[in-house]
Amino acid sequence: MALAGSLDLFSLLVDNVTGSIFLSLIVWAGIMLVAGIIGRMSMKSILIIILTYASAALVGYVGALAAVPLFLFALWYMVSGIINWINGMR
Repeated sequence: MALAGSLDLFSLLVDNVTGSIFLSLIVWAGIMLVAGIIGRMSMKSILIIILTYASAALVGYVGALAAVPLFLFALWYMVSGIINWINGMR
């Protein structure tokens, strides 16, 4: 149990602000979005960072149910990149 006034981020964000772990993941993504906008990053960079965070967080939260579709998407993306690279060599 956290002491009153401590900076335990889990109890702060999950218990006091959002009420659930999944909603706290969405709030963290929003914090990253705002920090990226304030830092004048490109939206593509912010999106890549948030998608990487979301994929890792969902694999940790949901488990294999999130890992399998993410793996299939990454496999498809890799194969399409290799095909485009091979076609570009000609």
